[in-house]
Amino acid sequence: MATYTKPACNPQTFDELITRLKGDETERRRAVELIQTGGTLAFGEEYFALSDKQRDQLAAATSDPAADFRWRALLSQGLAEGKPVRIVPSVTEIGVSIDVVVGADGSVSVSLSCEL
Repeated sequence: MATYTKPACNPQTFDELITRLKGDETERRRAVELIQTGGTLAFGEEYFALSDKQRDQLAAATSDPAADFRWRALLSQGLAEGKPVRIVPSVTEIGVSIDVVVGADGSVSVSLSCEL
């Protein structure tokens, strides 16, 4: 019996999965059924070795019933109809400013601010 190691979830492995599902009607139907019955997180866990952060982010993104419905509908519809489905990485920029002031009496004052 062969063993299969699930890949980490990233844009490339996700694209590879979508391409594989497009070429395998039976597996694509199984994936759509999994999304519709188990949700997006179940789909992710079935096909990928999700990191704790990815699992937490996906759970948070689908915790609201309306958001969960949208995720399920978009992903299952995309797979069922062959529409493009992909992960688009995003970057969050954070600006940090640290001011340190040493007074004439030797006192130290530190001010820290962050901007997202």
